[in-house]
Amino acid sequence: MKYFLIKSMTGDSVKKSLLLMIKISLFLLLMHGAGITSEVKREVLRFSSDTAQIKKSNGILHLSGEVKISYGQYVIKSDLLIAKTNSIDSPDVKIIEASKNIYFTNNKDISAKGDKLIMDLDKKFVSIEGDVEFSQGESIIRAEKINVDLVTETVDFEGIKESFIKN
Repeated sequence: MKYFLIKSMTGDSVKKSLLLMIKISLFLLLMHGAGITSEVKREVLRFSSDTAQIKKSNGILHLSGEVKISYGQYVIKSDLLIAKTNSIDSPDVKIIEASKNIYFTNNKDISAKGDKLIMDLDKKFVSIEGDVEFSQGESIIRAEKINVDLVTETVDFEGIKESFIKN
């Protein structure tokens, strides 16, 4: 019976039917591909430094001397930096700890300087402490400690001193 249906169609209608099936197949393939690419994207951790040491036994990367690390839109500069994984079997960095001459920016409108930084990549959270100077535009807030939620871009300040907000 299927043969009869195809046989009874004209050449143009067969071509139109095949073209429609091909379009539907391509649409489904593209939608499937879009579903794969819309999953949460893993950011690449890029870094440079004068020296680097990786300890496979504990999954820790030690960087020192003009350290620069980029994670998505964020950049951290420091003299010393340690990147930790959850286990020796996982190459995924979970915690970044930086010290000495800390500089942190989102490469848009905020930057901060301080003595010590901890960045939790799972929780998307940054804490900077020790003579922190946070700036956004022409405004500067000096504090003992700041906490930055990278998802909501909320900044909490502790121990504010000699600060100003310029409109």
